Amino acid sequence: MYPALPSSSYEQITDFLRKIETTCILNGRPSDGTVSFGAISRCLHDLGRPDRKYRSVHVTGTNGKTTVCRMIAALLQRSGMTVGLYSSPYFGTHRERISVNGRPISEQEFVDACNHVKPFMDWEGVELSPFEFLTAAAFFAFRLAKVDYAIIEVGIGGRQDATNVIAPEVSVITNVDYDHMDVLGDTLEQIAAEKAGIIKPFTPVVCGTMPDGPRAVVMTRAADIKAPILLIGQEYEVVNFTRLGLKARASFRVGQRVWRDVEMNSPAAFMATNAAHALAAYDTLRRRGLVPDLDEAALRAVFEQIELSACCEVVPGAPVVLLDGAHNAAAAASLASMLRSTFEGRRSVLVISIDPKKEYEKMIRHLADAGADRAIFTSCPHAASVPPQVLAELWRSRTSAAAEVLEDPDVAFSRAVVAAGSQGQVVVTGSTQLAGYCWRLAKANAASRVGREST
Repeated sequence: MYPALPSSSYEQITDFLRKIETTCILNGRPSDGTVSFGAISRCLHDLGRPDRKYRSVHVTGTNGKTTVCRMIAALLQRSGMTVGLYSSPYFGTHRERISVNGRPISEQEFVDACNHVKPFMDWEGVELSPFEFLTAAAFFAFRLAKVDYAIIEVGIGGRQDATNVIAPEVSVITNVDYDHMDVLGDTLEQIAAEKAGIIKPFTPVVCGTMPDGPRAVVMTRAADIKAPILLIGQEYEVVNFTRLGLKARASFRVGQRVWRDVEMNSPAAFMATNAAHALAAYDTLRRRGLVPDLDEAALRAVFEQIELSACCEVVPGAPVVLLDGAHNAAAAASLASMLRSTFEGRRSVLVISIDPKKEYEKMIRHLADAGADRAIFTSCPHAASVPPQVLAELWRSRTSAAAEVLEDPDVAFSRAVVAAGSQGQVVVTGSTQLAGYCWRLAKANAASRVGREST
């Protein structure tokens, strides 16, 4: 058990979170997932069910869920709502996972929320993972902030995820592919069953692209509990998609409503698919009278201006830097496909680190087919990673493109910038942690180049 004494500073809380993370790892429990669904349910009950003090949207899926959450939050905020967002990846501080109207909560707000959850760690036999602890803290923080809506991203799976205590107004399943098989199952149908666990009775669910087998699992779950389902390609779709350099333009249909030639702040076709999921969720809420109707100019501005936070995010400069935390085989395949057709004629250098729990051999196979001139393999700060030399050997077995091993990510990024040249591109991928870490490096590199050019 842990002492329930309140923390007096942000540093004390982060130290506490590191301790419970270490305890989870030593006990063979997932530090980034759910240890005891019953424990968090009891915790939230004793906190007065803060998650029931505002409306919510629940989002799961193998890929794209963070981006879809950000897009839904941006649409609702633009419509005049106060919106909380709870997302899984973070790049620097735990506060980044809990934001209100696009800004992480303050250090003091974070400390206050965590101090309200801390006493429950003293229960006999109860062991909350860091993810469960932060989930409860986020729900409490959103109540204090008096949000109208909270957009909640599932951690892993859905059915037994700590976030699955909420009663959302709409659920979203972006897609189903192989990831976290040690927790979710070895077949797509098993994985789909876990993700379909977020569907609630009589509550609309937006369902993205997936093979027939897992789609049948989702549709059966929805039918059994009478949840209306919106299928991509039927009730909503991307009508067309055109790349425009480092951006793109797409048209969308949801029901009978069509938005034409919406500019996207990314060149990736899968980003347009994410936007379609977000629009379907937003329009479902609108048609039920739960959110105001956005005028078309405001809606277009959301997708033109949204910050993608290392989800196929382009940082302009010389070289261009593309940050994409593709962390499984399906995401790596999508990224490789985009790179082959988007940046033709540019010298391309990849910076790669991969979590050892992922299908890293498959990921390297896909990335080796992206047409890059060079790959630099590195480690990821504060996260486990496959030894870079192992990845380099796999790369060399798949392609004749050069491979380097540089353990320090700062050195690896700097080397990639030099190797790509001012007219080239650097692509950072393989892990959300590495993409987030290099996000700051990319911004600093772009700013320093602007500074040099202005003097």
